[in-house]
Amino acid sequence: MADIEKVKQDVRFKILKITSKDIMENDVNMLGKPYYIKPRNLVYLYLDIQQDYGIKIAEEYLKNQQFATINGIASIIMRNLDKSH
Repeated sequence: MADIEKVKQDVRFKILKITSKDIMENDVNMLGKPYYIKPRNLVYLYLDIQQDYGIKIAEEYLKNQQFATINGIASIIMRNLDKSH
């Protein structure tokens, strides 16, 4: 089973790779201040995570903006990994 801290670190690395932005705050909405990540970059992240972790993330997480923070994304990944085992 994956460790949530390692998942958060992996998510940060993926965001850095996609956007060149180093996000250190776990609860900051990345679409707003101070990062202003473009929504299309979150789509790239969404696809990358699904492929790398072998999970399917429901659209509801995108609609309720849970996929906009490091903690939210890591929580979604962990929940989906738990379902697959």
